[in-house]
Amino acid sequence: MATSEPDAGKVASRELEARIHQVTRLIPAGQVGTYGQIALVAGANSARRVGRAMATLPMGSDVPWHRVINSQGKIATRRDGGPDPEQKRRLRGEGVRLDRQGRVDLKAVAWPGPSLQWLAANNYEIEDLILRSQRKGRKGAWVNWKL
Repeated sequence: MATSEPDAGKVASRELEARIHQVTRLIPAGQVGTYGQIALVAGANSARRVGRAMATLPMGSDVPWHRVINSQGKIATRRDGGPDPEQKRRLRGEGVRLDRQGRVDLKAVAWPGPSLQWLAANNYEIEDLILRSQRKGRKGAWVNWKL
């Protein structure tokens, strides 16, 4: 019986998802990262890809999905059109304050991103990350790595 190789696209997708989850696990309680920030570090093409990876987590996962928000400091809306009340509850439980519009103060609670040491130890292309982060010119929770 012939064995088939796993579909390269599925393997790459699983590897990317694992990297997204790995990076998300680094965000400490009381801080938040953005979908775009995680996408850049993990090598995802878009912030939406990070959102999909968070949305497909199984119940009880150890990935702190609730610490990932959009670049405006808002909790992303769910399919029903409203913010996730569980995400709000978890963030508040960690001491993250949300204003009346449901935004967090990114200047106060933004995760600066992984350290250069962590990136090097985990085989990330640091120079490429620095160049891509500078080209993106992100606002809010962003990393300004320097060599």
